[in-house]
Amino acid sequence: MRYGVIDIGGTGVKVSVYDEGFRKTDHVKIKIPMRSTPEGLVDHDASMIRDAVLHGFRWLRERGVRLAGIATYRASILAWGRDGKPLTNVITWMDRSSRAIASKPIYRILGLAPILGKVFRADSPAMRIKWLLETNPALRVGVERGDIYIGTLSSYIAYIASSRYMNDASNEALTGLLNPKNFKRLWFVYDLLGIPRSIDPEVVDNVGYIGSIEGIDIAVLIADQQASIIGSSCLSSSCLKITGSTGVFVDAVVEKYILPGKALIPLVVYRIKGDALYAIEGFAPSGGSIIEWLVRTGILESVEELDRIASEARGSVIFIPSLTHLSHPLEREEATGLLYGLSHSTSRSDIVRGVLEGIVLTIASLAETVERVAGRRDLVRVDGGLSNSTVYLELLASACKRRVERVRGVDGAGRGVALLLAVYEGRIKKEELGKLGDVDLSVEPGVLDLKVNTNMWRRALEWGSRTS
Repeated sequence: MRYGVIDIGGTGVKVSVYDEGFRKTDHVKIKIPMRSTPEGLVDHDASMIRDAVLHGFRWLRERGVRLAGIATYRASILAWGRDGKPLTNVITWMDRSSRAIASKPIYRILGLAPILGKVFRADSPAMRIKWLLETNPALRVGVERGDIYIGTLSSYIAYIASSRYMNDASNEALTGLLNPKNFKRLWFVYDLLGIPRSIDPEVVDNVGYIGSIEGIDIAVLIADQQASIIGSSCLSSSCLKITGSTGVFVDAVVEKYILPGKALIPLVVYRIKGDALYAIEGFAPSGGSIIEWLVRTGILESVEELDRIASEARGSVIFIPSLTHLSHPLEREEATGLLYGLSHSTSRSDIVRGVLEGIVLTIASLAETVERVAGRRDLVRVDGGLSNSTVYLELLASACKRRVERVRGVDGAGRGVALLLAVYEGRIKKEELGKLGDVDLSVEPGVLDLKVNTNMWRRALEWGSRTS
């Protein structure tokens, strides 16, 4: 049996084939760059994503795949018509266009309530829907008439496959329009934001028949980080999952749904046959995207030379990793990235090393925040493109003060989708998902020490946030 996986991420669409042992045997990536503007808009061309997904399914069919699943990035909104053609670009999770709406006194006050703290924020999908409706009045008319749909990227892909207006539990639970505990609609949020109640896709399990494309049945639809938790087999109270991709994500599975406070996000990892598994997450929007920035600016010639250049560092530079807004450990909408401690002797190696240490210190701080709620985890398991860097892994082990294990192939999300496809087929039970870990590298703390200590980093962070 071959499993096909479509993984829609911030830099494009990855298409992979997995064998019965959940090892990747073939893959291709279709790059789709995001667009960003000084005003805070960060979007993705929805037509290019649709075409890439359709191309991906043709590619899978040519390789004999008959069963596939899809993982998508989260908290992103678009509108489309009955014919499946997108009417807007995808407003991504990094977009800040709704800042002006979220800063209104009424929403700032409502956001103080524990249950509403995640809803009335600029990075909330519910706020992005409101912004989309306010800036495109014709969309509201079409939605109320039933000719236009608005939803997450996952909901749009499901529509392409099925012509049904639906969304999976893991993605819809993050919109702010659904109670993740009982999966009932928060109609009062709709009314407070003036969102039509018809923006109400059917919520389906993460494992189950969705539809088909190019003759390939689709039986899994899930958010990418939740798929990564599963693919890392990080489903117990002893494991902390860290993904270093476009952003950085720190996840810990918990026994039941909890509201973890303003700094963290409650997740539905999956819902299978009505049973839900929950987690909490710490998140920072800039991670691997900063490495790409180093390449774009010419500081690095390519990602492949990251470790070599970072290893040549002699001095220390403090870097605050944020290309959109500062979200952790301080939340400042107006504050962005900062290089601190430059001198005549600073080299590009020092800057590259400082960037890696800034990312790692952010992750360690996120992990500390997550563990204050979820409890200390003995094991750290990592995936994502940043995990290809040995220097990153060594610094992370030292910053987190424990062993770090890398998921084989660094693609936890793709592997997670393949595992769930096996659950769909009945080859494995969902209770076995946490016992199927596959790692290719373990790093102990102390192999490579940080040049910047936590106190220095926090002082620079506080200074930078005051002067932004």
